[in-house]
Amino acid sequence: MKAAIIGLGAIAPVHAQAIRRAGGHIVAVCDIDKDQAARFRERAACDAPLFPDYRALLSSTDADVVHICTPHYLHAEMILAALQSGRHVLCEKPLCIREQDIPRILHAEKESGKKLGVCLQNRYAASNLAARALAGDSPRAAFGSVVWERGVAYYRSGPWRGRWETEGGGVMINQALHTLDLLLWIMGMPDTVIASTENRHLNGEIEVEDTASALFRFRDGRSFNFFATTAGGADMPVQITVCGNGHTITATPDTLTCDGNVQHTAAGKPIGKTVWGDGHADLVADFYDAIRSARPFAIDGAEAAKVVRAILAMYRSAGREVPLSEGG
Repeated sequence: MKAAIIGLGAIAPVHAQAIRRAGGHIVAVCDIDKDQAARFRERAACDAPLFPDYRALLSSTDADVVHICTPHYLHAEMILAALQSGRHVLCEKPLCIREQDIPRILHAEKESGKKLGVCLQNRYAASNLAARALAGDSPRAAFGSVVWERGVAYYRSGPWRGRWETEGGGVMINQALHTLDLLLWIMGMPDTVIASTENRHLNGEIEVEDTASALFRFRDGRSFNFFATTAGGADMPVQITVCGNGHTITATPDTLTCDGNVQHTAAGKPIGKTVWGDGHADLVADFYDAIRSARPFAIDGAEAAKVVRAILAMYRSAGREVPLSEGG
């Protein structure tokens, strides 16, 4: 599998390593920042040709699959361009940051005949897979929490961070998206949400929320709650708890508790930051296998759009109960 990477920031070396583990070969990379590209080349031991413009890369390379690792606001346009160029696409989360881009992406995915995947890699963690299996088909309730610390230095590390126009939101669209996705994956897609968001500790530094809470409801009476903040004093373990199939199951990135019985399920050392989990290698391998075997990939455009719709509904809510889709 010949691969290209667009965007050579912090997550790109993780993709490079995962590509190699999956039997792929990097044939082209792209970034507008020469210094960042140089750091990537050194860290990833990659000597593939560098393009300063992604359109030039798409028109000049014979890559089979394009990995998009750019800031959030660029995802939609790059996904569309890569699909229209006849490439399979694997994009970092989120799929996009605007509701109106979702149908455009899904249409392009269908028309291209190529595969689109999104990196919701925490679904591959052993603890989360076990939690989903134990919870059964229709868990009755759940709770998820993300309590992390992100200060001024973090937001000043990139001009796109902390801005509605370029990041698309704060703690929900960035740090907590993976955990909310796990609950949607386990519980199913809710019908409505009542949510509140606020900026508790970085007023004047960022436009977006650093704290959010939500109650998601289903028409059949089931529900789940969610809380996330980057105003924590430290990074604490992400946690989900699910009540279903006669069990109460709690999963963290490396442990699983079922009805009070603790199981250690860590699979090994992550290839990136610990908070990213260790699922990128498994996800990339699965995506490449889906391409080679011409089978569906589970986290396609429609699946990845679910968590984006849920988060955008939280932003619209402002304490009111709203449907998860603007047209709902």
